[in-house]
Amino acid sequence: MRSTCLTMQLLHAFFPLSFFATFSACTAAQEKSTGARPVPAPANVADPLASFARMVGGEWQVTFTSGTSMFDTWHWGPGKHSLRVVTDGQGAGGEPWRELDVVYWHPGRKEVRLLNMHRDVPGIGRGVGEGTIRFDSDTAEAVLDLYQPGVRRMLRSRWTFDGPDQYHEILSESTGPAGFQTLVEWDRVRFDKRSQTRPVTDGESLGPSQHLKVFEPLLARTWEANGKWAAEGALRIQTTVDWVPYADYFYVRVIVPTNDGEPTHLLDAYVYHHIGTGAVRCLALLNWGGVYEGDVTLLEGGALQLDLKGYEGDRIVLHDVRFDFEKDGTVRYRVWSIEGAERTLLLDVLHKKLEPKRD
Repeated sequence: MRSTCLTMQLLHAFFPLSFFATFSACTAAQEKSTGARPVPAPANVADPLASFARMVGGEWQVTFTSGTSMFDTWHWGPGKHSLRVVTDGQGAGGEPWRELDVVYWHPGRKEVRLLNMHRDVPGIGRGVGEGTIRFDSDTAEAVLDLYQPGVRRMLRSRWTFDGPDQYHEILSESTGPAGFQTLVEWDRVRFDKRSQTRPVTDGESLGPSQHLKVFEPLLARTWEANGKWAAEGALRIQTTVDWVPYADYFYVRVIVPTNDGEPTHLLDAYVYHHIGTGAVRCLALLNWGGVYEGDVTLLEGGALQLDLKGYEGDRIVLHDVRFDFEKDGTVRYRVWSIEGAERTLLLDVLHKKLEPKRD
């Protein structure tokens, strides 16, 4: 853990930007060079998230015996191949908190995956959960491993719907041969979204944890890359980075701007400290269903490298990504595709801060 923390302290703040922008660009470059889009998922799983559409819209509220409540809001990700579930609540003292679930189809595993990041609970700490979730008519079940400091727990959540706007949830845990034992039950009811916004608190003003502190300079800015593909054609992408307090992760959004009309939402990505492995992990979800995962490696001399594994339909795509920090404040990105012993350069581009427009 100490070596991981030391490595992360040495990382330049541009790491997450390079990760998301470069592999998005290199995948698109492959499309340009071959004239074809990535291979789609098989027909029998063409719309594996269709059952989750019923969750989008309004807020799902739970009210506890203490009188406090929490609210789940479901949002479609790019291309409707994933969903972001943002949970807002209040502690016993009235302090707000926020958590996240990401639901997405994984073309390599052929299953709907679930990534959970829960807040820093007093006496327990933050947690990261990984597992699966299945929807079958009016029932759903999620099973995940929850990593908390020094422990891994196996949890299961079962939902039973009573109409379109209400369901009963049973949360249980497996701790031994007896299997899953109920921890808590509650009812969730859908209401229209609240009009009020959450107030900024001292917890938010503290900023990211030590594991993610190096990314803080990316906040409240838009980053833009203008260049050319290694194959052909012009490149222009814009990236925004937001830190989410309490759950302590970065949400990265990459778009392709247009001169008129709505920009193309290229991907959603998440940067977080994995409690179980000690690494800073990245999950990126593209608008045609591709899923990319990887960690960062600090190279001698200060350069950074990512060995990325991407899942595009039935294909597994391997990329080497390297970026070097230039003296003028820009960052040079180079991306290679890997096939056996061959490395093919796909992208070589500089990324810079986009200056705000003046009135």
